[in-house]
Amino acid sequence: MKTFLAIVLLAILVWVLPLLWQRWRRRYLRSRKLTAQQQAILSERLALFPYLPAKRQQELQENISLFLRDKEFVGCNGLGITEEIRVVIAAHACLLLLQRENNCYPNLHTVLVYPDAYLAEETHYQGQVQSTHLSARAGESHYRGPVVISWEDLQRGLAQPQLGHNVAIHEFAHKLDEEDGYVDGRPPFETSSEGKTWAPVMREAFAKLRQRLHAEYSDTAKPDAVPSDADQSDTDQSMGQDKSQLWVLDSYGAQSPAEFFAVATEAFFIVPGRMEAAHPELYREMQNYFRTDPAALLRGSRPGG
Repeated sequence: MKTFLAIVLLAILVWVLPLLWQRWRRRYLRSRKLTAQQQAILSERLALFPYLPAKRQQELQENISLFLRDKEFVGCNGLGITEEIRVVIAAHACLLLLQRENNCYPNLHTVLVYPDAYLAEETHYQGQVQSTHLSARAGESHYRGPVVISWEDLQRGLAQPQLGHNVAIHEFAHKLDEEDGYVDGRPPFETSSEGKTWAPVMREAFAKLRQRLHAEYSDTAKPDAVPSDADQSDTDQSMGQDKSQLWVLDSYGAQSPAEFFAVATEAFFIVPGRMEAAHPELYREMQNYFRTDPAALLRGSRPGG
């Protein structure tokens, strides 16, 4: 009997100790302070950071500290990894984790960074016929694998926030989506009640994006019509952008529910005011999930207040 109990106890220890170790390790790495250089990069390159309440700023810095020490950054095609690259990517990845219990992308171990757009093999299936070709990409997220980022594309998005593009936010939204084992546009919720309105709201918004895209490219829309969720400001009109550039939700989101969630996440954090005005129900769903309100922060909160 004693032998049996010893075996059971040993089995429990073998199962429990690694979990306790990982929990302690994450807590310890979160407690490590960012360096002055890292804090300066964070303040300068994450547009929303100065508007976050002090408590949220502290939480974000703790998650970034864990991310920087837990993930390996690998430069590709001759790119040297700098502290700026590491902090900028980590900051946008961790922005998605605020106010939620999280293990900081536990299935992610490596971030691959290319200097600019890169070529990747893409396979398509049509019935029994398989075709493969190379396509240019700005980033991708591999299921249970690395995230790939084009540094030039991320830089471009940061320099032109009015376009609502941020490849880091896009790819890390996919990482959130996969945490329940499915890449389906529905990230995991802590309770079923929290996500009870998610599916109908996302389904309707996704369908509208596909309908709008179909109308645009089938020439059924009027030539001088402006998409319903376009930013109608004189500033944007004077930039000479075409209609697709004025859409709040990028047309790439029409590919699948997973891509729609990633595109909606970009808009939510990068052009929140426009998204809230154009898609109020969708914005509220994103606000409930991410537990923050970027549009309100940018409208009324004092920096760091």
